[in-house]
Amino acid sequence: MSFQISVAIPAYNRADYLKETLESIFAQTYSPYEVIVVNDGSTDHTAEVISSYGNRVKAIHIDNSGAAIARKTAAEASTGNWLAFCDSDDLWLPHHLERRVGLLTKHPEIDFSFSDLLPFGSAAIANRTYFSDAPDHWWQQFPAPDTDNCVLMGRTAYKPFLSYNPGSPVTTVMTRDLYDKIGGIDPRYSRMVAEDADMARKAILQGNVLCDLTVTAKQRRHDGNMSAQVLHNLLGKCQILENHIALNIAPERLHQDILAAINASLQEAFVAAYYAQNKDAAQRIIAKLGWHNLSMKDKLRFLYLLMRGIAQ
Repeated sequence: MSFQISVAIPAYNRADYLKETLESIFAQTYSPYEVIVVNDGSTDHTAEVISSYGNRVKAIHIDNSGAAIARKTAAEASTGNWLAFCDSDDLWLPHHLERRVGLLTKHPEIDFSFSDLLPFGSAAIANRTYFSDAPDHWWQQFPAPDTDNCVLMGRTAYKPFLSYNPGSPVTTVMTRDLYDKIGGIDPRYSRMVAEDADMARKAILQGNVLCDLTVTAKQRRHDGNMSAQVLHNLLGKCQILENHIALNIAPERLHQDILAAINASLQEAFVAAYYAQNKDAAQRIIAKLGWHNLSMKDKLRFLYLLMRGIAQ
């Protein structure tokens, strides 16, 4: 099997970081087939950074449309038989693609794969990898790692992925055939924090999954309002999962599991809304959950938000 790996990168106002990202890609011990960067209407010097690479980078410029549409544009302008994704402020370690190809050569049945990564930057937690965020006992749902430090998740990973999604786009590779089979990236989620999770969950419904427990990339974590970010991510997850039922993306046998995951995410989102002091979001979440489904503690939290709003 030949591995022509096209790298799709969305970029919006990333002039300060994009060069470092591209250098990490061009430093790979296994060279990518092509690199496509979509400049998503940047207003800084992102375009100049891209143009400095000449024909080493296929540059596409679009009006600002959000990360999903930019990622989709890059993926669908590519010509390789495999797609790899990287965000414009993240980094690949030098062996990232070589390891992907080595494992896929060893497991030719696999068409969707990803690896662990190391968060870095001002908001990163020391000595914690991306996979460290998995809930307790989550990994025990799968076979033990093999001698290559990989977990063969096969074709039954969708239900576990409802509670945790380890498939970051920063390390994801998939065949073009699988990308086409799942309908590609859905543009309706383009400005949503959780937009990439839709592609991952659709891919595990249709694909054969290999998870590499080895760290092969670094993900930049920026400062910000973490409660607000968690809130938006959870609400985005709920919307995506609701559509997996409404649009018949997931088979009916999984619908009850999806509804349970939506309910659990709404409960988490309510707590995030409280800590973000977002009364409007809390009210919308209660409208979906129902007042009777709130714990006494959460009812008191909501009353506090109401009283605080009146006092202001």
